Amino acid sequence: QRAGGYADNPRARIAAVCDTDADRLRAFVTEHEGVRPYDDYETMLDAEALDIVNVSTPDWMHLDHASMALRRGRHVLLEKPMVRSLQEADTLIREVEESGRTLMVGQNYRRIPMSVLAKRLVEEGALGDLFYAASETFQHKRRQFARSPWYASAEHPRAALLGTGIHAVDLLRWLLGEVEEASAYGNHIAYPEFPGDDFTMVQYRFANGVVGRVGVAYGSVLPRGEGGMTLQLYGSRGSLMNERYYVGEPGQGEWRQEELPPVRNPFWQEVDYFLECLDAGVTPAVDVREGARNVAACLAGVEAAATGRPVTPKRY
Repeated sequence: QRAGGYADNPRARIAAVCDTDADRLRAFVTEHEGVRPYDDYETMLDAEALDIVNVSTPDWMHLDHASMALRRGRHVLLEKPMVRSLQEADTLIREVEESGRTLMVGQNYRRIPMSVLAKRLVEEGALGDLFYAASETFQHKRRQFARSPWYASAEHPRAALLGTGIHAVDLLRWLLGEVEEASAYGNHIAYPEFPGDDFTMVQYRFANGVVGRVGVAYGSVLPRGEGGMTLQLYGSRGSLMNERYYVGEPGQGEWRQEELPPVRNPFWQEVDYFLECLDAGVTPAVDVREGARNVAACLAGVEAAATGRPVTPKRY
């Protein structure tokens, strides 16, 4: 998904690619002339003088693959979720700090029009003092997980909230700040083959007093084109629902929807931004510690749903 971003950016060149799927590897090097193919990750790292390694492997491989690149002096753009546990987050923070390299976590939903609009309105104070926010993602994941079985593997279990739900958690944290406490419920009804709760609803209390809600479902039955991620913000002066917002007197006027400019691929935007950060020597917004905060907030929700008790996320 991000390869096109590197290919399209004049400051970057794709030198090598690694994949254990021979057909996919062959198709990639056919499409991208001059890229050297590898079927072993460590061999590629040792053979190539790379500046950046883009890690888009299954979640359970993230820590090892990112660490191997960092130890060889490479910068890393890592797919979300950054890691699967707080212990892995602690380890990766240490690896980044010891390496002196930069790691950025790909949270591409910060770059979609709905999110950009919401961030602007919040920063301008257009909605007044926020008191409630919600982001939900209701999807049907059976076909995707059948194509890539590791998503629903009992050997490497992936909580729905940490997997897909981390997009919504990251979005609310980006807009509202730090999570103080999580309370949650979940169930395992719509997608029984999935190893664990396929639906989770979390209520977060944020440090600024705002109450937030995140819901994620893997077994939703919806018409074509429906589902995906939603966002609602409610404040003392106005409200936002996805890409519409209203500011004014209660019960007056109508929703406003701006004409938004064409959007460059969010994954490509991430590549552009990462390269800009490296060139300028600045830390990306979603660095290793911000990635750890997202993981901690998600895991607090998972634990709260499992225990029925409120959970305070670990601080990073």
